[in-house]
Amino acid sequence: MCVEPQKLLYTYRMTREEYNSLYEKYLAGKCSIQERIDLENFQDSFEFKGQEWNESLMGNSEEIKESIQEDLFNSIQEHDRSRVFRARRWYSAAAAVLILISAGLYYSNRSAEPVLVKTELPRFKNDIAPGKNKAVLTLDDGSTIDLDDAKNGILASESNIDIKKTGSGQLEYTAGAQGTKTVKYNTLSTPKGGEYQLLLPDGSKVWLNSGSTLRFPTAFVGSERIVELNGEAYFDIAKNSKMPFLVRTNNAMDIKVLGTQFNVMAYDDEKNINTTLIEGSVEVLKGSGKTMLKPGQEAILNRGSGNIKVASADLEQAIAWKNGYFIFYNENIESIMRKVSRWYNVDVIYQGNLSNKDFVGTISRNKNVSELLKMLELTGAVNFSIDGRRITVMP
Repeated sequence: MCVEPQKLLYTYRMTREEYNSLYEKYLAGKCSIQERIDLENFQDSFEFKGQEWNESLMGNSEEIKESIQEDLFNSIQEHDRSRVFRARRWYSAAAAVLILISAGLYYSNRSAEPVLVKTELPRFKNDIAPGKNKAVLTLDDGSTIDLDDAKNGILASESNIDIKKTGSGQLEYTAGAQGTKTVKYNTLSTPKGGEYQLLLPDGSKVWLNSGSTLRFPTAFVGSERIVELNGEAYFDIAKNSKMPFLVRTNNAMDIKVLGTQFNVMAYDDEKNINTTLIEGSVEVLKGSGKTMLKPGQEAILNRGSGNIKVASADLEQAIAWKNGYFIFYNENIESIMRKVSRWYNVDVIYQGNLSNKDFVGTISRNKNVSELLKMLELTGAVNFSIDGRRITVMP
């Protein structure tokens, strides 16, 4: 198939941080004369990021690189702070692909219509800081402890179990010397814009993502260790062959392990429940059915059909939130904005047709929301406005 190349946005062989910083300064009109010269004259080599080059779709890579370099220099010389890069276009029956290398993003438009790539900075009425360690602990008697306000140290004791807040945004449960046979239940809840870590009394570790709850006993007794999850959590389970660990997800399915590391995404507003195995082994239980996972696999339960599919997992993407990143891979804007809504504690509304637009990219979760939205806007596929804690998404 003969196709015409589309111009790509890209980065040269500076570090990504150096290039992004300098380019954003230029867009904002804050470059010094020397910085502008550096940007214009920088002619080192660059690479296309993260995706295998498909020559039949994208054209000759060397020709594309040459046209990119020429377009950048022309755009810098000919346009001021508010610029529009017009794109040469790939045409194919399947897709037209726009790649934003400097932000680690590209946008795939499943229609084959031309794309006008706008790179002017958006105007927002306000900005919103990222989430942080924030959670509420509900004790067995129904009383609550706001962990934001609580001082470090022992917060409470239940049935010879000490509940302690550490300085690292972590809650620890420690059994006294006499142990306990009395089972009491606590619930750890993270609001939108919150996350927290939990050390269970058996030594298992849990990372709880924003907008999530975990109900668990203050001590594990009997033949099983059972917790109940709504939302998303990463588990690092202490081994105990005599007492399996079970994660129950809103009565939808159970995840049974002996000692392993895995991630469970079970938000009510997602159509699937995903269980991703990092190491060890996991048994996914749904009704009378059982599905075994190997490391690097994920079980995907479709809430509508009740069917479970096992597939190879992108481990980096699955646990990106735990490591402080958003990682998108062929992800539509609605899915991305659900994550944004949870982490930044914002409401999201949509205007216009935003279907058939998928994104790939990696962005830190430690940035203000405006920086994330600006990166997405640079693809030319989507625009945003911010008013208070409301984000409007527009074509």
